[in-house]
Amino acid sequence: MSITRIINKTPIQNKNQNIYEVEEINSHTLRKIFDTRFNGEGVYCMESYAANDYIEKYLVTPSFDKFYEYSPTNKEWDFQGESIKDLSVYELVLSNPLFMPLDTKQFVNLFEVVQQMKHTPILIQILFCKRLDNWREEAIGMYEDWRSGNDDPFSNKTLRGLQNKALNVLNRMGGFNLKRNSIKEMEEKILSHGYRMECRFVVYENKYEKQFEELIKKEIVKLNLFNELKLIKVQNKKVLLKEIENRSFQVTSQNQLYSEQEIFSLLSDKQIEMKSVELNQPVKTSSITKQMNESIQLQYLYKLMPTSENRKREVDETKAELVNNALKRVGIVKKALKVNDIKQGATIQKIQFVIPPEINYTTIKKKLEDIQGAMGDKGITIDIGDKPDTINVYVPLDNRDVVYFRTILESEEFQRFREKHTLPFIVGENVDGDYLFGDLTELRHILIAGTTGSGKSVFMNLIILCLILSVPADEMMLYLIDPKLVELAQFNGFPHVRSIIADMKRAQSLLSSLCDEMDKRYEVFSKVGVRDIQGFNETQEKKMKYIVCAIDELADLMTTNKEVEDYIVRLCQKARAAGIHLIIATQRPSVDVVTGLIKANLPNRFSFSMTSQVDSKTVLDKGGAEKLLGKGDGLAKIEGSKMEFERFQSAILSLDVKEEMRIYDGLKELFKDLKVDDGELIEVKEEEPIDKLKRIIANTNETRVSELGRLMVMGNNKVHELIKELVEEGWLTKEGNRYVINVDQEELDKWRDEDE
Repeated sequence: MSITRIINKTPIQNKNQNIYEVEEINSHTLRKIFDTRFNGEGVYCMESYAANDYIEKYLVTPSFDKFYEYSPTNKEWDFQGESIKDLSVYELVLSNPLFMPLDTKQFVNLFEVVQQMKHTPILIQILFCKRLDNWREEAIGMYEDWRSGNDDPFSNKTLRGLQNKALNVLNRMGGFNLKRNSIKEMEEKILSHGYRMECRFVVYENKYEKQFEELIKKEIVKLNLFNELKLIKVQNKKVLLKEIENRSFQVTSQNQLYSEQEIFSLLSDKQIEMKSVELNQPVKTSSITKQMNESIQLQYLYKLMPTSENRKREVDETKAELVNNALKRVGIVKKALKVNDIKQGATIQKIQFVIPPEINYTTIKKKLEDIQGAMGDKGITIDIGDKPDTINVYVPLDNRDVVYFRTILESEEFQRFREKHTLPFIVGENVDGDYLFGDLTELRHILIAGTTGSGKSVFMNLIILCLILSVPADEMMLYLIDPKLVELAQFNGFPHVRSIIADMKRAQSLLSSLCDEMDKRYEVFSKVGVRDIQGFNETQEKKMKYIVCAIDELADLMTTNKEVEDYIVRLCQKARAAGIHLIIATQRPSVDVVTGLIKANLPNRFSFSMTSQVDSKTVLDKGGAEKLLGKGDGLAKIEGSKMEFERFQSAILSLDVKEEMRIYDGLKELFKDLKVDDGELIEVKEEEPIDKLKRIIANTNETRVSELGRLMVMGNNKVHELIKELVEEGWLTKEGNRYVINVDQEELDKWRDEDE
């Protein structure tokens, strides 16, 4: 990209061009230009010369974009032979900031309007080029400042900052606190493709200029809304006439920005289907970034994702009758139990029965398999009801509903939840049909377990995606450990994601670095006089970022090095207050992977379908997960919850894998221009074995091979080889059957930990 392009935001003029004579310039012509893949790489021009009943129309494209259906010509404009004093030259100019829209429900069609001038020839020239720079970020910043009370925000960020400071002072003096609501039309324009556009007119006989001005102003006033078009008579005619001859932009027109729909309204006479997003009523929530309001961004994100049209479900009351028949058949009751309540979720129907005094819950529990046999469904489960003398019977639905991620994401319940929580994520829908949410700052760290096909990976992916969409990239960093190289690869390219690690040695080093970062943060807290990251961010101007580390498969990591367990336990015990959180997933929940020590420090767990009761007990301390139905049917064990377990159906982004990838690509496209401060990026370090050995010896003065093997978590033969290297280096010497440190105190201090 050239410096000229960077300064001018778009090309100014085509080096070479194609000129076509066309019969009509209409919505089809516009659509063709908007759909071309080159519309941001060159200047496109539409021209009309009208005189009485005679008319010429031309279309100009960059040389590399050929429209073969039109007839090529060599038409050029030359005003040297004209008496310039007899010409009147005009241009149309947007008078308000670039994010403010015209009325796109009205249509003018300037090409037809100028044909109404019968007494003098009129030339109209329209130039436009798609803006490919970060104009949207600038527009959002201006829009947000306008919502905060700045009536006419500057486009320059620095000047706008000074402008806002001055306004804040005046507002405090006057006691004002203006906060405007979101404006749908402005957000639609910001979400649309933006085009730099200039519209010029040449009136060949200036004695008719008053008639021309009245005609144009009468038409363009129809488009006035938050922005308005002004017809400006050009004083320096020679300069603009030269630009018309060259078919080139003026350097001052960078922020004459129009959406596709605005261009259609100005140059066409009918509504067409637009590719820009139709927004619902804006959601008033926190921001995705400090300069990007979610009421804009999330509405666009929603449109990329599938959703369920109607969440209201008809309750199948025949299930209760079937349960009562089964209870009679297995000899538990003689007459039907009273149904106290029926709730239906996406996967399960919960029926609450009132049990008579002569029947105990344990009596029914013992005959669960008989009840399942009587109903022909192994998925039926029971538990104690939340009211006296009641039981809950859970019956799988014949046709499960799909719980779409978007449906929950745009729900009022989640919007209210996210406003009050720092690291919010979506869990799913419970058996009552209510949505479940979580906050990593409250749950500290979470364990996710489930077999292949149970929905474990989908659940973790959507937790990560929800965090990305809910938390600004300048407030949170994500580190992803993905041994399979496929489960988390779709997050590569999001600004929040600092690293996706597949190598297990690097993953171990990352966990070590997180421990170091945790310790450093506590030192900072101590100096500042706060207890945690929340207190720090409330008192300090420079905020500290939250760090979330997601591990897709704990088993692969645990088999790499036994130190991994120590790192995880340390982080689980202390990292929460430092703003560091772990999301750990495994499909092999054996006791050597989910050890007692890890489990004791991960009280918040989500389990999906398990192969055995043993695996269920490993994760949940109790059987039950082996009876889950798969495909997102899960149990949540949450510390401090009134319920021992909460059954839920997790959400899904899309049923179509290809569509899911398109959604991720679309989301990344929204973030591509976002600049994130990397100042707090963790450096993933890899300690060489020889360096690690020196550090251990310096800290412990231990030189026995067997003991060093234990401390290094390494075989004695390998340790012995490393010790030989230290002997050759002169770091150690061998005296008889033992090794002795042979370096001075200064050298040892270099390798000792800081707190030693």
